[in-house]
Amino acid sequence: MDLVRDCLDEHLVDRNKRPMGRVDGIILEVGTTGPPRVAYIELGSTTVADRLSPRLSSLMSRMLRRKSSDRYRIPWNKLRVGLNELTADVEAEATPALAWELWLRKKVIGRIPGA
Repeated sequence: MDLVRDCLDEHLVDRNKRPMGRVDGIILEVGTTGPPRVAYIELGSTTVADRLSPRLSSLMSRMLRRKSSDRYRIPWNKLRVGLNELTADVEAEATPALAWELWLRKKVIGRIPGA
C-alpha cells in the first residue's frame, strides 16, 4: 500500500457513512528497532494549514479560538481502507473532526442574509 497515494487526502466517513472530511495527515511511530509503523491518521484544518505553512496553522488555531488546535487523531487500527474512501470506526458528531465546518457554519454562513 502506498500511504500517500491511497490514504492522504482521501475521503473519510464514520461508521454511519457520515462524511468527516479528508485525511489531512499520517502519523508514523519510529521505534529503536524495526521499520516505522503507521499509528494514526490526522484530521483538521490546522493539519492542512501546517502542510502549507506553520504560520498559517497558527492563524487557524487563533481563528478557532482554542488553546489546542482542532487536530484529531484516529488510530490506524480503527480504519478500513476502501476503494474510494476510508471508513473510521468512530462517530463523526462525537469527535472534534468537524470543528472547522461547525465554526464556518456559525460564524460565517449563519451571518449571510437568507442563508
